[in-house]
Amino acid sequence: MRMTATIDSTGAVELDTAGQITRENHSTVADARRAVMDTAKTLAEQTSQDMQLHIEDPAGSRTFLVGADGASRQESVSPAPATVEPPAPVEPARSESVPAVESVVSGETVPVAAAAEEEQAPAAPATAAAPAPNPFLGGRPSTARPAEPAAAGSRRESLPSFVDRPEVDAPAQHGWRGALNSMGLSLAPSAAELSQRQDEAAVSAHWAGPRTITVLNPKGGAGKTPTVICLAAVFARLSGGGVLAWDNNNSLGSLGWRTFDAGHEATVVDLLGRTEHFMTSDARVGDLSGYVHHQPADRYDVLRSDDRSGDQERHMVTGDEVDRLHAVAAKYYRAIVMDSGNTERGANWQAMIGHADQVVIPVKSVDDAAEGASRVLAALHAGDTHAQELARNAVVVVLCCEPGHQKTKAKELAAEFAPYARAVVTIPYDRALVEGRVRFSAMTPATRRAWLRAGAAVREGL
Repeated sequence: MRMTATIDSTGAVELDTAGQITRENHSTVADARRAVMDTAKTLAEQTSQDMQLHIEDPAGSRTFLVGADGASRQESVSPAPATVEPPAPVEPARSESVPAVESVVSGETVPVAAAAEEEQAPAAPATAAAPAPNPFLGGRPSTARPAEPAAAGSRRESLPSFVDRPEVDAPAQHGWRGALNSMGLSLAPSAAELSQRQDEAAVSAHWAGPRTITVLNPKGGAGKTPTVICLAAVFARLSGGGVLAWDNNNSLGSLGWRTFDAGHEATVVDLLGRTEHFMTSDARVGDLSGYVHHQPADRYDVLRSDDRSGDQERHMVTGDEVDRLHAVAAKYYRAIVMDSGNTERGANWQAMIGHADQVVIPVKSVDDAAEGASRVLAALHAGDTHAQELARNAVVVVLCCEPGHQKTKAKELAAEFAPYARAVVTIPYDRALVEGRVRFSAMTPATRRAWLRAGAAVREGL
């Protein structure tokens, strides 16, 4: 089998493998050579055939024989032809009395005689600058020859890097390929597994500063609470914690009911009384545990809304109080996922929109939930510049509320929202999302994969 690689001076490679052309870019010619050689060795090993590798680059051309055992030897080499400069023309000796003939070049008149005199004038001898006194020699000037600056791209670039290697996909870990690999084979991952790895890498990546994700739909029962829980779990499980799920609901929010308590009953009202303290240098992150509810399995914290009922008057969070709470949350958490509640005209809703970096709009596969999502998108589009940008960057999550909806109603809703949102993700029906406390590990693999895709879509907007 023959492989031909053409490398230009920028490190770009055109690789011809038995007639199949591929192209890739590298930072230097040396990196490109190493990548081509690694590719040839891998292909020879996988096919159990010797590989003839021909490389053409700015330094010339070389031909190698790469064996199936990974060994390689150079068969021929042809250096690049040297560039020969044409000899400079020899001017005849000039007479002292040269007439003042004028020559017109590019519209300018230049006296040729004067130019000839300037060329014949002897150059003044260069005066060497006096060496500066060296304090390490008692003020005497150093006689050492100053070091010349290293030519760009000389020695270091020509040496191999022992840590900078081309990215290689790990063998398959899932499906029948993963099962065979567990018995000693080394099969490549499927396209589906590679896609999952890309989404995991996207969600795992950290960003500079805190980010606020708001989950909006004014319709109750539209799927806001499970969306907040699952997005918080995806980011916390893959990116190492530092995630807060916040129930910004002035009516009776259900985020606290559908998650686990931390052995206390603290809500947003309790934290409001301590926001000034938590903004001081004396505050400790561990002290915040008495006001939020940590989810041990899914690794995020929950800030509950005021869930008092009966004769007790419920506290209505104001816009200023949202600002105070958000300042504390942004100091201690890198990702804040907020449940909007259902009162879109409330001051707490408007303040939340002001802090949002990304909007997620959940839609259960029923028409009334879709209507609520449509109205909130329209309101954002009609808002100020910030709201309009949130609408253009919105992610719509369609949750199937019946087992048969994924191929019918959910698919229809996803198609209807697609022109008006940056991304639309469909979540299959899962009993673990219908009632009771929501745990990520209790969902089916297909549901967990769908939420990972939703998390990656959200991450693209952060």
